[in-house]
Amino acid sequence: MVVRGITFYIDDPPVEIKYLSEDFRLAVNKAIRAGLQSGITSRYKLSNLVYKDLRSEHQIYAQHVVSAIEIAASILKNYRRAIRKGMNPKKPYIKRLMMKAENQAYKLDRKNGEVDLPIRAGLHVKLKIIVSDYHRKYLDNPSYSLGPLTLLPGRAVIAFRKDASKPYMPKAALALDTNEISLDGIFVNAKRKKATAIKSDYSEIPIIQQRHYLRRKKLQTKKAHDRRTMRKLCRKEGRREHDRIKYRLHETANNLLSYAKDNKAIIILEDLTGMRAQRANPKINRRLSSWPRRKLHQIIEYKAEWEGISVIKLNPRNSSRTCPRCGSIKKSRLGKIFKCKQCGWQIDRQINAGINLLQTAISKEMVGGLRFSLDALQHDPVISI
Repeated sequence: MVVRGITFYIDDPPVEIKYLSEDFRLAVNKAIRAGLQSGITSRYKLSNLVYKDLRSEHQIYAQHVVSAIEIAASILKNYRRAIRKGMNPKKPYIKRLMMKAENQAYKLDRKNGEVDLPIRAGLHVKLKIIVSDYHRKYLDNPSYSLGPLTLLPGRAVIAFRKDASKPYMPKAALALDTNEISLDGIFVNAKRKKATAIKSDYSEIPIIQQRHYLRRKKLQTKKAHDRRTMRKLCRKEGRREHDRIKYRLHETANNLLSYAKDNKAIIILEDLTGMRAQRANPKINRRLSSWPRRKLHQIIEYKAEWEGISVIKLNPRNSSRTCPRCGSIKKSRLGKIFKCKQCGWQIDRQINAGINLLQTAISKEMVGGLRFSLDALQHDPVISI
């Protein structure tokens, strides 16, 4: 079973939703405090501890109380996990308005785009969601069952579930190195035994980040006398930046997955676990820490799972410094072009990393039946997807 959350905007949200979300947030935070005081992170134990009190104090639908306890238990587990890792996290609580309703706790009219949500026994509220052609793909497909509903200010996120698509038998491989402005690597077709250099550009993202960073700095200086207004305007800039980057990340992922699906290719990515910026220069650290590479990988992975496309993740250690022809390792990563002093191999450093990722997958028998010639890659043009 795979799950995908789809965001709908709410047409003229009724005021009852705001009150319900405030009550729900309060219930979650009370459950968190009770769990911290008692040292409880188990959902079952937390429910036994606080359910009756929350039911008597908050006049909301019983299933919503259960959902509030589930969210609190999840937050408490993450808090305990952070402590065990040696971190020093702040005591958790939820700040923004939200509420979650399980699929048994609401009804969705798929044809008219209307949500019937109970607030408490005998009192329901109707939500009119705005439906586009994109949303119709999910609403009109009877094979997609409904999961939880999450309400945020002005928005409703509905989870759709379907049986996991059976992965196709791969006939090709797409190995990609993730960089600040693009995904670079190679595509190999098992039948043709030919490798093609691939590039998927998202160079607008760092430009967008820098533009909004400078705008926020300007606002912080211009509105320094009015901190409330300054914070409000900076948050607005942050939302704009987030939305613009998110759109481009999804566009990149969709193009990549469409190419992989059309060619029956398996996707090979770097495993970014544990990778952090470790440069001495604060400007470079800020730039690298804001680089949304993990977000891009997450989008690719969940979309690939939905479409039945297999994704392999490999340790990228030395992938951009290793010669794929003779195996020698350079000491430095400097320079856009990789040049091997041992055998004379020369190619774009990012594409070189993609080649090494693919060769690692082949050597570990993660992909089968792939053979290709390296030499043609040095002269063939790069294909943009």
